[in-house]
Amino acid sequence: MAPSTAAVAAAVAVLSTSALAFTLWTKAQVLYGRGSKRLQDFRLTRVLKVTEREVSLLGTFATDERQRPAVLTIQKTAFDTTELAALLHNLSLHQILQNDIYSTYLGDVSRSVRPFKVNLIYPATETHIRKHTDQAFHMVTETKALYEQVTRPYIESIPAEKIEWVYNILEHKTESERIVYEDTHPTNGFILLPDFKWSDPSNLESVYCLAIVNDRSIRSLRDLRGSHVPLLKNVRDASLLALKTQFGVEPTSFRIYVHYQPTYYHFHVHFSHVKITDGTHTGKAVLLEDIIYNLSQDAAYYEEATLSYAVGELQHKPLVDRFVEHGILPKKAQ
Repeated sequence: MAPSTAAVAAAVAVLSTSALAFTLWTKAQVLYGRGSKRLQDFRLTRVLKVTEREVSLLGTFATDERQRPAVLTIQKTAFDTTELAALLHNLSLHQILQNDIYSTYLGDVSRSVRPFKVNLIYPATETHIRKHTDQAFHMVTETKALYEQVTRPYIESIPAEKIEWVYNILEHKTESERIVYEDTHPTNGFILLPDFKWSDPSNLESVYCLAIVNDRSIRSLRDLRGSHVPLLKNVRDASLLALKTQFGVEPTSFRIYVHYQPTYYHFHVHFSHVKITDGTHTGKAVLLEDIIYNLSQDAAYYEEATLSYAVGELQHKPLVDRFVEHGILPKKAQ
């Protein structure tokens, strides 16, 4: 049964005292993002990936005696229309192309204009490094048999400590001040909190939250059955109500989906603004509404279904290696 508006509002108020938790998170983001002093001793090892939107760097800190690796991602942030006057006033243009009425320039921008977003993973594991490295991707068509023969054994081989950080959130050992909403029910409950991809809390068109379920037996989309429909509906309804209550964002402004394959194997649901396209492409994202419908029609839908998705040669290397061994992917993918 969907929670009432009053119930969700009360839960949000208890967890965050209106906006306290979100304010604390915002403050932490600002302090973390400024970390110029911390980055002064960052030593670049190599560039992992460069796109039009971001650059990912691998390096170490000179002050770290153990020289543990760090992954630094620098992203462009959205334009703020209130800063357009300052942008135009301080923009220095260098022409690189002119053709009739069309011109292209490189522009130098004053530091007073909106800064970059900086994410730091430290110490970074080999998994983090692979994920942020430019790489080739392949499409895999996973039948029920392929899942049972290859994918499921791979998932079961992953050490439990790989998702210890998720359990820390569920047990309120870490990040409890960031919780937007919580339902403590052991099977239908979950925790909703901002994803770190939501870099600018003042920009509600970049809102991005995750719902992490309490049920530890659900690792991925493949584990869902018809009996999980009440959980999925609760995640959808309670989260949308909490996000509307807390931030004033309409339910129709959210794209709600699950990744397969996911980054980590504890079931979680993504809530991102419809204007956000990263991570929503075909071959990765599966809409929650479609999942609920499919399970309502066939309780074993995701146990039996053939699913197609993309895997990265580095990001999903352990799984890719298994696919190569079984002749699903070419050897050059290793």
